[in-house]
Amino acid sequence: MADTRTEIGPASVVTGEIEAQEDVVVFGRVEGGVRSTAAVVVEEGGLARANIVAASVVVAGSVIGDIHATERLEITEKGRVLGNVASPRLVLQAGGAVKGQVAMSSRPPEAQPQSRTYSYRQTPGATTRRSSTTPPRKVVREEPPEPQPKEG
Repeated sequence: MADTRTEIGPASVVTGEIEAQEDVVVFGRVEGGVRSTAAVVVEEGGLARANIVAASVVVAGSVIGDIHATERLEITEKGRVLGNVASPRLVLQAGGAVKGQVAMSSRPPEAQPQSRTYSYRQTPGATTRRSSTTPPRKVVREEPPEPQPKEG
C-alpha cells in the first residue's frame, strides 16, 4: 500500500469516476468507477457500484461491478463481489463470495456475452419470444404409468 491514501467516509457517497495514484479506501459508497495505480480497499460496510482497476484490490464489503487487479485480489470472509474478476493472484477467504467469471490472468475480464433472442413454438400457430444467452431447452414430459389392478 502507498504512503498516502484517499478515504471515502462511511456517510459519504461519491458518484463518478475516481482516478488516483494512491490507495483508495471505501468506507461509504462509490457509484461509477475507481482506477488506482496503487490499492483499492472496500472496507466492511462499504459498497462500490463500480468497475475497479488497480494494482491491488481488497474487498471486505460489497462490489457490484467488474474488478481487474494487475497484481493481487483478496476477498475477505465478509466480502461480496457481483461481477467478473481478473487477477494473476486471487485470495478468497472462507465465507467470501464471487458471482461472475473468474480469470486468473493479468488481462481485464471479458465483457458478458450479448443477449440473443430465440423463438420457440408454444402451441401450433403461436410464437413466443424470449431473451437469453442460451437457446431454450426441449422439455419432454412423461406420463406416470397406469396403476395395475391387484389380483387377489
